[in-house]
Amino acid sequence: MRLTEELILLMLDEDSGYLEMVPSWDFACVMAGAVIADLALEGRIDTDLDALHVISDAPTGDALLDPTLREISEAQEVSSAQYWIERSTVRSEEIVTMTLDRLVEKGILDYETGGFWTLSREVNRSGVYPAGEGETLREAKSRVLNTVLNRDIPDPRDAILVGLMHTCDGFKLILSEEDYDESAEWIETLVRMDLVGRLVHAAVKESAFRPKTRRIVPTKPIPKLGFGDILRQRDFRTGNIPKAMWSIGERHGPVVELPFRMAGQRLVALIGPKTNHWVNRHGRFYLRSKDYIEGLERVFGASRTLPGMDGPEHHKLRKGLRGAYSRAALAERLPQLVGCCREGIGTWREGDVFGAAETFQQYVSSQVSDLLLGVECGDYVDELLEYEHRALVTQVQRAMPKFMLSTPKMRRARKRIAELQDAIHASHTPAQRQGKTKDLADAVLEINGNDPQMLPETDMVFPFVASMVASIYLGSALGFAVYAMVRNPDVYAEIRREADALFGNGDPSSTDFNRNSVDVTHRLFLESERLYPVIPWQLRTVMNQCVVEGFELPTKTRLLICQTASHYSGEIFPDPTRFDVDRYLPGREEHMAPGAYAPYGLGTHTCLGHRWVELQMVVNLMLIAYHVNLEVVPDDYRLGINPFPTSAPNRKLKLRVTEIRNRV
Repeated sequence: MRLTEELILLMLDEDSGYLEMVPSWDFACVMAGAVIADLALEGRIDTDLDALHVISDAPTGDALLDPTLREISEAQEVSSAQYWIERSTVRSEEIVTMTLDRLVEKGILDYETGGFWTLSREVNRSGVYPAGEGETLREAKSRVLNTVLNRDIPDPRDAILVGLMHTCDGFKLILSEEDYDESAEWIETLVRMDLVGRLVHAAVKESAFRPKTRRIVPTKPIPKLGFGDILRQRDFRTGNIPKAMWSIGERHGPVVELPFRMAGQRLVALIGPKTNHWVNRHGRFYLRSKDYIEGLERVFGASRTLPGMDGPEHHKLRKGLRGAYSRAALAERLPQLVGCCREGIGTWREGDVFGAAETFQQYVSSQVSDLLLGVECGDYVDELLEYEHRALVTQVQRAMPKFMLSTPKMRRARKRIAELQDAIHASHTPAQRQGKTKDLADAVLEINGNDPQMLPETDMVFPFVASMVASIYLGSALGFAVYAMVRNPDVYAEIRREADALFGNGDPSSTDFNRNSVDVTHRLFLESERLYPVIPWQLRTVMNQCVVEGFELPTKTRLLICQTASHYSGEIFPDPTRFDVDRYLPGREEHMAPGAYAPYGLGTHTCLGHRWVELQMVVNLMLIAYHVNLEVVPDDYRLGINPFPTSAPNRKLKLRVTEIRNRV
């Protein structure tokens, strides 16, 4: 265990899964100081008040330490520990990333989608973690807190940890105010106990407040696009936002300023796999989501919502809702899902022609309301979807004036929200829900009951509305996937074979839906999401100044994170415009490249239910293929995309039922 690893564990809030730190100069100095201290403990360097000397330049074999050791060894002059700490701050983000990855590999931390880490169940239960070669080490926080609160004499290594924590005010995060005040003098004493720890602490403290040689990272001017640069992209005119943005990124770079403004602020786009990777790793420290969603929150009377929260509160609410959105929750209700699918398919007759976009949005919305909310709102689902669609366009994208949400038609539709909420409450009493699998409405009501400040009654309607908004996305995703299936006859035939094998002898169990039995269907959906992502971008605001790919982003900058632009990278996805389900086979797995594939968003706000979505879409595709044959009409139709408020097949996409293969 390296000091950097234990520092991260000391900074981790196990309840929230959030690292209690913000990348900054002083924190970078602390992480660099931990590396210097580890090199001293390894016997590679020695230091006094004035100079740091190399004892041995033999590599340690540890990628955390060796780059710093090599730089010190190759230096022409002897310099102080403070100098080398400051020089090493440039590696701080790399050190943190590498440390987190190692803690996950060792089974000490569990990584959760969205950029959160928690202590693994085994470490949480045992209070120890592996220290190498079969040895274990008492968990860092309990060791250090015991030293501080019980006045125990620490070993030299823990004295260094105390010094590093003290330097970055870490004890103020993990001790109560009273305990910190009582322990402050003892902490100062502990810092002075070990020579290496004292010198590193002093050097870090001096560096943090009076740097000798702060590295200046040169930044580049952000290219400014004109309206002509946008209009020249034909893909914008056809609605293919990801492809258009990838072309802009290829020509102008990964960070560009667009010729639009949002709330009076300039709009900067991040494009490509490297910026995606940065957002996944570091966005939580620099970006917030509240600004773009607060208008939509106000429409529904809410102020505390999952998409509008950041930091520990976001993770806490996410944890409370995670079970309801999980693949396992949907797998438990597979017969119910199959029944919902067949109810929709059963209305189709041979020779019927229907519009894909509207049909699949209504078709999926009935599934969502039944499976997530436990209510049937088929009589007014069209009005619900229309109101939510208008709210997105006016409040989030601002493509229409806000008064368009107050027309007589919209005011009538707004009343359906209250009807939905009343229906949910009426159907989720203890007696009504006895013996039933917990759904999203149950989870929301439970969070409100357990912690009404986390999710007050005024905010309870938003998760219900959000699930219905999600049905718009899912309906569009299913429309794209069905189009892709029908347009690729060989793949269509393989999906029919998979569907016949699963449903030909009666309905399968959830365990029958494994990766092998739905392989081609699953890969078709992955490829459809690559070519036709329904959420092509995300909006964020810079809350802490940062540098991305050499470009400085000041606070309050509005960001358009074009996370799906990388789907059209020819380096990652050869011949990127070609539909190819084999991209996801073992040996290729092109989507696994860092920052390459992001149809569900990035970072802490990655779609919570993406595994639910994949199962729901696979079941739908297989049942459609099992029960009917479809064709696109007219035969020469070329896919058009309606990009607002989310990407969807345009209304010209129509499908004809050519054959009823197996009656419902």
